[in-house]
Amino acid sequence: MLWWHWAIVGLSLVGIEILTLGGLGNFYFLFFGTAALLVSGLTWAGLVEAAWLQWFLFGVLGIISLLVMKKPLQNKRSLNGKDVPDVDSMIGEMAKVLEPLRPNTTGKVELRGSTWTAHNAGEILLEKDTHARIVRVDGLTLVIQAK
Repeated sequence: MLWWHWAIVGLSLVGIEILTLGGLGNFYFLFFGTAALLVSGLTWAGLVEAAWLQWFLFGVLGIISLLVMKKPLQNKRSLNGKDVPDVDSMIGEMAKVLEPLRPNTTGKVELRGSTWTAHNAGEILLEKDTHARIVRVDGLTLVIQAK
């Protein structure tokens, strides 16, 4: 392939990433677009001429950039530039109990306008429409106790 073919592929992939704001590929288009642009530069400089080598470099560079940069990009910032909230920030907040919860049972609570699965880690019954304190977060389950 000619160098400008790779440039078009690279710019198209980066453009798709920008237009979808990372929603479709979770940065995959960005990494492979960058790889295509690198192959374009190497081809333009005359360092890579064989088509099989160009495709091989495209795949290798795309995978390397994916493995090296994906996690740091996802961990540092959300796509809109704001810090990604830590789930543990819910600890200490009060959730409204939506159904009676006996000790060591799981049910539903409301927090921040959403319904959550919650586990009553306390030793007393939590009545409906009372509030309970979040003491821990296990995945998508809130661990609660009476206030």
